[in-house]
Amino acid sequence: MARTVLHVQLPGVYVAAAVEEGQVAAGQPVVVRRGDRIVDVAGIPELRRGQPVRVARRLAPRAVVVPVEAVGGAEVLRAVWDKLLEMGPAVEPSSWQSGYVDVTGCLPRRGVAAHLAALAKRLSRLTGQPPAQGMAANKLVARHASPLRQMVAPEETTAFLQEQPLRPGQGLASRLVEQLGELGCRLWGEVAAVPEPRLYSLFGPLGTLVHRWSQGHDPRPVQAKYPPPSETVSAAVEGDEHGGWVVHLGRLADRLAARLQQRGELATEVILEVVTRETTLRRPRRFPRGITSDARLRAVVLGLLPTDLDPQRVEELRLTVRGLRRRGVVQGVLVWDEPEERRHLVDGVIAAVRESYTLRSLGWGADVLTNRERLAESVWRLEGAGNPTPRRWEQAAAVATTVQGLPARLAWGPGEHAVEGVLDRWQETGRWWDGEPRREFFRVEAAGRFDLSRDEAGAWRVEAGWD
Repeated sequence: MARTVLHVQLPGVYVAAAVEEGQVAAGQPVVVRRGDRIVDVAGIPELRRGQPVRVARRLAPRAVVVPVEAVGGAEVLRAVWDKLLEMGPAVEPSSWQSGYVDVTGCLPRRGVAAHLAALAKRLSRLTGQPPAQGMAANKLVARHASPLRQMVAPEETTAFLQEQPLRPGQGLASRLVEQLGELGCRLWGEVAAVPEPRLYSLFGPLGTLVHRWSQGHDPRPVQAKYPPPSETVSAAVEGDEHGGWVVHLGRLADRLAARLQQRGELATEVILEVVTRETTLRRPRRFPRGITSDARLRAVVLGLLPTDLDPQRVEELRLTVRGLRRRGVVQGVLVWDEPEERRHLVDGVIAAVRESYTLRSLGWGADVLTNRERLAESVWRLEGAGNPTPRRWEQAAAVATTVQGLPARLAWGPGEHAVEGVLDRWQETGRWWDGEPRREFFRVEAAGRFDLSRDEAGAWRVEAGWD
């Protein structure tokens, strides 16, 4: 069966979230920004995504400007992606605003266009604007098809891609697009005309990858990244001697329980954080069998409150559920320095799978996907028992690069070192549900083994060192 990938863009989703969070009134002109760029807009037809915010202030001085970080807790964001979760088994958001769905074998034999039109109608009820949908045989072509609202048949893949412009994102860095432009390549068809050895000599293994993409070959799978591996809600409160802010805890617990019940999930860990004027108190508790009911979650949260807490010094409450899983789904959050949590999740998932499929024994593979404090999104991607453990730093560094954009010298804390070799290279979207941008990672040898990362602005950071 041919693979089928759906790419969806959701204009208006951040605006709907801003309305839900009370940042703006419904129907009022609004601009949602990330940094100094517009990520969503409503009521101002002259503006579009990607423009500088200063343009919005000049063209619409009375429009409300909302930072995207202020709307991350809105329920409409989850509601939209819950609708997409019904379309296929694997959903991979790039952000709350766009992403991929693997719909292989999930579409009707006839009436696919009507099926997608019905999905668009359900999504537009939530966002207030019609989504852009593109469908093709792989992620690269689907992403180019979505702004055109087009379905590209497998036999049309190469012909369609040849006419599409090169655009940064999803593995194609802005610097690489600029370098290809210097070669006269502004369309994928122009890249396809460049011999693969020439691209390899200029860009290394990345040149070979880009050449394969230009031929319409993109084997990257749609990774199941939704629902996110953790859910967090918070509330700013005012301390008082009677502890009136405790009612907010019940509301936060009900909010999280509603999300879990909507998706049929269980939480295997609950973390309560109480921010006072002096410090942050963190109280975790694990549940091997998982919890989902609002009454149980509320009781657990109230039980986590410290007995010696001064109620007048409380400023903020944060509630997180982790280790989310459904029956038949193996998913969790693993932390390097918590082997107990790793064993807890593995044992729980293996027991559930054994029960579901009546298996006597079940093992798991060794494939690691790291991202800051999160080790993996699936317990099938655990590292082997004998693998080295990294020391995590996440500190800014100065890195000199080659013309191909690869690290050449590393200047950081202990000194300056030449990079002897690049062992691996990959990209990660980061904590997309918190608005963290995509970063490019390099594992290098430079007087030791280090993991470096570079953001879209070109800033470097040392993520970890390996013993």
